[in-house]
Amino acid sequence: MLCGGKKSYFAAAVCIITLTSMVTLSYLRLQRLSHLPKIIQEGSRCRGKITNSTITPLKGNRTFIIAPYFDDRESKTTRVIGIVHHEDVKQLYCWFCCQPNGKIYVSKAKIDVHSDRFGFPYGAADIVCLEPENCDPTHVSIHQSPHGNIDQLPRFEIKNRKAETFSVDFTVCISAMFGNYNNVLQFIQSIEMYKILGVQKVVIYKNNCSQLMEKVLKFYMEEGTVEVIPWPINSHLKVSSKWHF
Repeated sequence: MLCGGKKSYFAAAVCIITLTSMVTLSYLRLQRLSHLPKIIQEGSRCRGKITNSTITPLKGNRTFIIAPYFDDRESKTTRVIGIVHHEDVKQLYCWFCCQPNGKIYVSKAKIDVHSDRFGFPYGAADIVCLEPENCDPTHVSIHQSPHGNIDQLPRFEIKNRKAETFSVDFTVCISAMFGNYNNVLQFIQSIEMYKILGVQKVVIYKNNCSQLMEKVLKFYMEEGTVEVIPWPINSHLKVSSKWHF
């Protein structure tokens, strides 16, 4: 009786594990299929306004696009760097237009919000989409739905599509310059120390700074040491001056 009972429990456990594995595999397969690009239009032209802004808000959605990049490390994908509301943004789609045939593909995105949000509702995110086969799209649009009018969607250039040599070997990126930054002495000391250490380029994400700081930045930009990227985040979000929301 005891022996029979143990065998019954063992058989039941095996059945449960097998069934669970089958359900899990089926779910993963469906998830994979749901992210595959699907044709929604044929014979169209790639339309929509091309945007070159540092930060572009999506209409009617709590999502801001910074830049898409081609990523073929694991599969042929477009990885979009963005800022999203971690609770309100649940679904996003990449719209690819393939030339010269004009086929428009929509690919469901995987949204990976970075964990270091420090309790803020918005966080940096990777928006990752599989690219269609036999197509190397140069631009992509991001939308909250797989349906809509591509003419109304902003288009973003996909960087890194063609392999290029780096212009410099050693670059430093500094946290955003904000709060009417005016510590000129500290900035000059930092830049000159970077140069001693062999840095060839220093990238500044500038929100705002003092007029004196502007003159210093201009000097280093003309020298070729500093590259300034506009960072108008306060035009889109209410920015905190502390590490608390």
